[in-house]
Amino acid sequence: MPAPTKIYFSQIAVGWEDWVQIVNVSPEDANVIAIARNEQGQTVWSQDAKLNSFQAWTVAADTVKVNASLVISSDHPIVGERHCHSGTQVLAFPGASPEGMTVGRRLFFPEIYSGGADWFQMLNVGDEPANINVIVRHRDGRIYKQFSRQGVKPLGWWNFTDANVGNISGTVELMCTQPVMGERHLHYQKGHPGSAVGQLAQVLDKPTTTLYFPELSEFWNDWVQIVNVSNGDAKATAVARDQSGKTVWSEEANLNSFQAWNPNVEAIKGNTSVTVTSDKHIVGERHDHRGTQILNFPGASLEMRTAGRRLFFPETYAGGLDWFRFMNVGEAECRVSIIGRDREGKVHRQRNSPGIPPMGYWIITDKEILNVTGTLEAMCTQSTVGERHLHYGANIHKGVAIGQFGQVLD
Repeated sequence: MPAPTKIYFSQIAVGWEDWVQIVNVSPEDANVIAIARNEQGQTVWSQDAKLNSFQAWTVAADTVKVNASLVISSDHPIVGERHCHSGTQVLAFPGASPEGMTVGRRLFFPEIYSGGADWFQMLNVGDEPANINVIVRHRDGRIYKQFSRQGVKPLGWWNFTDANVGNISGTVELMCTQPVMGERHLHYQKGHPGSAVGQLAQVLDKPTTTLYFPELSEFWNDWVQIVNVSNGDAKATAVARDQSGKTVWSEEANLNSFQAWNPNVEAIKGNTSVTVTSDKHIVGERHDHRGTQILNFPGASLEMRTAGRRLFFPETYAGGLDWFRFMNVGEAECRVSIIGRDREGKVHRQRNSPGIPPMGYWIITDKEILNVTGTLEAMCTQSTVGERHLHYGANIHKGVAIGQFGQVLD
């Protein structure tokens, strides 16, 4: 499935510093337009640009003066990324699309947390008004409460908070009558005050039984949550592997329908990846904590379009430390070709990996890509999951880190 020509950001926030970067990932020039809309789906702002092949464009999102959504349309394939800044709280989201499996009719958030403020915004990207039913569950899978919103207008949005959800630790599921994208913000109040994480809802239109987390680090506090999203009991197994793909740790659990499980990943010694398999459909999420730096990732899978052979990162940043890990989830040795470009689309650096064994991984850093502000593309001979960490420098957002998966352009 090719890269999208339309991507969605469900929120641009008054009172926060919004940064949105769009990249033309086609070999031809692209005409691109950004449109902000209010809660009713009415246009309140727009901006357009013409982009050369692989050129990056930073949308003037901070000139939007009301709370809005943002839709980017192009006549050629594009990818995008949004950061939302307030002090040491930085949220990061990829541009959502049906092609990227981040828009759908059944959405799931693997975690809500009673020790922080949870906030959600849903954007109806369908052609008709959307009815959205929300199901809140305890960690053991029992339904805690349900509520709904009727008639969310096309390209309109709806938000809800802990006041609606009930401020429990558990999960949230959404059933929608139109294609919808959703985002969640968690603003920590306990454990990590002053930090926040953001996630797009995971789409269950094509659920998976295998999830990949390319990195677990002994130098960080890792937390992984797995949820059985089937109607029957599930047997799940978590396996940690070293850089060569050798198994070094495992743990099993039996999960009731919609029960959440936290594998004891802190018991893993050394740097590894983790793969979780199940005999029923699952979703997952990982947080990686160190002081005010918190990285968060969904569990990656082929079905959810977070594993593939052509990966793209819409941003690299010279003002911080960029770090990448590529996990080979194929059945044969993988080689990865890296293309670093500047913001104008000019190739700045190319690098080839050694052979990566199945379930093994390869790491590159700023040293290899020469610390450029621009983009990174990875061409892989096997299905691969790519993970990026950006650790901001002392001059901007000190003490903050964000993480993103490579966006799949197969």
